[in-house]
Amino acid sequence: ARKAISATPGSTQEKGSNIPRTRALLTFETVQQLRDTNRKIEAIRKLAQVDGTVSSAVFAMVQVANSGFSVKAYDSSSHEFSFEGSNLARSIMSSMDTLYDYSEGFSDKNTMETLVESGLKEIILTGAMCGELVLNKQRLPDRIQIIPYEELTWKAKGEGRKYPVQQSGGGEIELNIATFWIAESHKEANRAYSDSVLEGALNTAFYYAEFIEDMRRAVRRSGHARITVTMDTEKVKASAPPEVQSDPTKLRNFMENTMEDIADLISALEPEDALITFDVASVGSISAEGEKMDYKELLAALSGLLATSLKTHPSILGLRLAGSQSLSNTESLVYLKNARAQQRPMEQFLSRALTLATRLYGADVYVKFRFDPIDLRPENELEAFKIMRQDRVLEQLSLGFITDEEAAEELGTGPRAPGAPPLSGTMFHGMKGSAMQNANPPSSKNDPMGRAMQPDTPSKAGGDSN
Repeated sequence: ARKAISATPGSTQEKGSNIPRTRALLTFETVQQLRDTNRKIEAIRKLAQVDGTVSSAVFAMVQVANSGFSVKAYDSSSHEFSFEGSNLARSIMSSMDTLYDYSEGFSDKNTMETLVESGLKEIILTGAMCGELVLNKQRLPDRIQIIPYEELTWKAKGEGRKYPVQQSGGGEIELNIATFWIAESHKEANRAYSDSVLEGALNTAFYYAEFIEDMRRAVRRSGHARITVTMDTEKVKASAPPEVQSDPTKLRNFMENTMEDIADLISALEPEDALITFDVASVGSISAEGEKMDYKELLAALSGLLATSLKTHPSILGLRLAGSQSLSNTESLVYLKNARAQQRPMEQFLSRALTLATRLYGADVYVKFRFDPIDLRPENELEAFKIMRQDRVLEQLSLGFITDEEAAEELGTGPRAPGAPPLSGTMFHGMKGSAMQNANPPSSKNDPMGRAMQPDTPSKAGGDSN
């Protein structure tokens, strides 16, 4: 109680000591330096930090996957929706967000939004979500602490079971505790550890970065003219002092120093600077000549491979490839499926954490944490779909398939007003004269381009008359 068992960056520091900012300086690492790490997750983390394409892919997938969430509790025996348990779970989440013990000073708690955002990024980078539910001195939930998946190793527990051990700076920390969970993504049956979805992009990302570096070197080598200075050897010798001319060693050093001085002068020239020389040297230029390759087709092929391996739409990464509108729509749908796959470990982890948190308060329920469906359309365009959803929920409530409390939860209206009559199973839905039935459908164009530009927003909600 009141102390996390797992370790996070800085938690092993002595009291009063400064926690170093390990990434305070801008780093410039070459592809070879990243490749030499020989550790997959570390390489992915570094690429997400220094490589613009990988960083954009990770950031975009986190933002798309973070689509909002809902929390519902169900009775452990009857499996029916529990309005009281859902309120308790939300109360626990709000205590992590806003309700702090101000007597303790600074509160080192992650809010739920920060926790979800960090967890989704960890799932993408490492392939798993790991964390601990930290309890206060009353043994009630206080906060959730995330740890890196690459610091964990499994130890055999016997009888075909295992438990995690964290390899931290202070040694091994056994996490064979009921308040610690690991939710892994796309784990193979023949392996004990899961891998990041971006692991397949490592070779392609390195190859793509190497190709960009080679292009830059080729352009710098053959894409620009160079200044040349030709020195007259006899005139340079004649300009040396007599004691230098008579000593071969001193003369050689004099010649080399003169050449270095001229090279430094030429290298430091700005475009607006004038260049004036004596007759001991003549200035010329070498134009960029030679074989010039067209890198466009190869770069397009590599861009497609990189976008595919990063599980990201090429337009999101700035790698706009040729293709029809139908192909773009298919890619967008597949991308949303990829983002949805990153949500499931987070849902599993927080469902277990919130279930234990509510049970510590004495509620015999289990909690389901679920993300809202991912939709790229603007909120105003989704209004008609929300009306359809509301109509479906009200119809289920009218037929008695859900309770009044569950309907209020689905509609996001909060608890019903005191004294409101019960509606579940009263067959109130379907009365004529509603605003939805009298709504006018939006106009659309008849030409193919006009239909393609029109959203697929329905004109009104479904029902007996539609």
